[in-house]
Amino acid sequence: MNFITKIRVTLGWYFLRKELSKFKRELKAANLVDAREIGILFSMESEADYDRVSRFATELNQVGKKVQIIGYYQFNKLPPYYAQKLAYDLILPKNLDFFMRPKADFVRKFMHYEFDMLIDLSTRDDFPLHYIASLSKAKFKLGQSSGESGLPYDLMIDSGDQMEGDELIRQMVHYTSAFKIS
Repeated sequence: MNFITKIRVTLGWYFLRKELSKFKRELKAANLVDAREIGILFSMESEADYDRVSRFATELNQVGKKVQIIGYYQFNKLPPYYAQKLAYDLILPKNLDFFMRPKADFVRKFMHYEFDMLIDLSTRDDFPLHYIASLSKAKFKLGQSSGESGLPYDLMIDSGDQMEGDELIRQMVHYTSAFKIS
């Protein structure tokens, strides 16, 4: 990350903290079996990332879940493998304001939607995805712990190291299916 981007992200964190001081949402624990509407966030760095999220979404759809997905791609030009599929909304740098906050209409709708569960599959510290997860009105938020304080999740998967792709999904499915909500 270059110096200018670091300044932009630092200012973005400042404004996020201000917004969070006024933020309210209904918290309701959910497991994957009972959740009907699920939001997914992911970082798209390769076609493998896209395919992994697509398989996961297909599995959720096959058991009757309604799934909405937003990905973050750090370049302005879409990769060729994505242009052929166009199945999910992607945040590109041109969709960010100076403070690295996503400003596209689809992001605003996603954040205001009250999902039963929000699953953040990003394994890097992508501020735009953290911003969305923090201000999402989802009733239950699930993500990977990165050792930082102030994470927006109600349930965090902590492996000590950053988990990658399929293993992270397996762990999230395991832990969210394991507990019962009464």
